[in-house]
Formats: sequence, C-alpha cells, structure tokens
Amino acid sequence: MVTASNSPMRFDNLLDQCRAFPDEPTLKQVGQLLETASMDDAEVAHRQVSDPSRPYGRHVLLATDKIEAMLATWTPRTWCAPHDHGGSVGGVRILRGRARHRVFRIADGALKLVKEETVEAGDILRCGPSLVHQMRADEDELVTLHVYAGPIEFMRVYEEGKTFIVDGGCGAWVPHDEPALLREVHAHIG
Repeated sequence: MVTASNSPMRFDNLLDQCRAFPDEPTLKQVGQLLETASMDDAEVAHRQVSDPSRPYGRHVLLATDKIEAMLATWTPRTWCAPHDHGGSVGGVRILRGRARHRVFRIADGALKLVKEETVEAGDILRCGPSLVHQMRADEDELVTLHVYAGPIEFMRVYEEGKTFIVDGGCGAWVPHDEPALLREVHAHIG
C-alpha cells in the first residue's frame, strides 16, 4: 500500500493521462497515475452510482483496449467477493472513507487469508496480475478510483468453494441475477 501525494488532478486530466498511456501500461505507471489522482467532492459526487443490491455501484469513466478507469461507490459494511482481475494489473485509490482490505492466496484448493488491513482516503492498493483480494466499506461512505491496464476481460470470483469466471464488466460478485455475465463455474477453488 502507498499513500498518495496531495497534488490534485481533475477527472478530465486523469482520463487524458490514461489515454496517453503506452500500449501496455505497467503496474508502476498505473500506480504513479493514482498517486496524483485527488478529486474534489463535486467531481466525485457527480459521478457516483450507488447500488445497495451489490457490494458497490460502478461508474466506468474510461474503457479502451489499453486502460480501464472506474469509480466505485461502496455499500456500507458489505464485502465484495474475493476475486482477481483476470491477469490485468492496476490499482485502487481510496478517494473517500475507510475500507477493510483482505489479500488471499490459493493453497491446497482453498483460499487462505494472507493479510488484512485498514486503508483510508489517499491510500493506494497496487493490484498485480495474480492478486486475489476483497474489500468492504468500513464505515458509511467509501468511494474508490480503480485504474487497470487491460481492460479486464474476465475475473475469477470465489464464492462458497466455487470459482466463477465472470465478464470483466461484472464487478467483484457472482452475477446470479445476470447469467449473461457468467462464463464458467468450477466446483473447486483453484
């Protein structure tokens, strides 16, 4: 986890920098971009999408063949499912609020908790290609900015001892109510 600097960047500037990335942005480049991303309350509020039926509401800011940027507005105290990002690299910047963040590894066909931490506004989580993690809002408001090199074509989502391969536009949950987003189900974790 990295704590970002306080130099603000407007959403339009952020998206312009995303568009200017090379064809295959690195984790380091995405992390450096997130370190300068600090949005004012009006910009964030204008783009927030709540979805109390999900762990978070998603507002895709940019989706190209090389980068995806998304704003998440979290449902209070609701965990997203443990998931990876289908091999994509990226990062999460906590814009407002505080979150619990868990990191897992797969061992002997099961998820094993490796680390649990509290992250706060200004903190950045770097998401390598094999990271399996999960988050939740630790209080009433959590807003996060996600930037991924890719875009994310699919994700592995883990629930009840099963591995679900979901469309990259799904979010970190099993889309039981949207079967078109579900690509595969495996009866074991690995």
